[in-house]
Amino acid sequence: MATPIAPKISISEKQKEILIKITRQTTADFREVSRASLLLEIEKGKPNSVLSKEMNYSIPTVSRIRYKWLDNQEVLKKIETDSEKKNELEKYIRKLIGDNPWKGAPPIYTSARYCQILSVALEPPEKSGRPISQWTARELADECNQPRNEYDFCEHISKLISISPQTDEWFFVTD
Repeated sequence: MATPIAPKISISEKQKEILIKITRQTTADFREVSRASLLLEIEKGKPNSVLSKEMNYSIPTVSRIRYKWLDNQEVLKKIETDSEKKNELEKYIRKLIGDNPWKGAPPIYTSARYCQILSVALEPPEKSGRPISQWTARELADECNQPRNEYDFCEHISKLISISPQTDEWFFVTD
């Protein structure tokens, strides 16, 4: 059975300049640089199997990047021809070759909640009216008034500020 021929992509001169710029940037993300390099090689008309060996990618990854570019060629041309959106071309290309958001569970605590916990942990317990000199994880959890199961929250705080809940080690606050 014959190997299917991958469709050719077209990259305009302006798009090529942006991709080359990305590949030469020392501060660019490694994934962006490698994907920009891959797109420049795809444009030369090489098959996916050859590119996967040369660039150390899997064949499905090369194919996915090729088709992602093909699916967005019309949008890229519109942005490039629109005089008001010329500054957006590089942003769109970077978004196109960048990573999609990862799937997964949302964070349990927001960054504001982390800051609230840390601000309480970094204060001396006497300021909170506690008759102790150092925080333990359970007392810190109690002070933060977390509505969840106390043990889970205590364990989470312990990981957050490196207190061992098994040994109930102390978190020393220095002034």
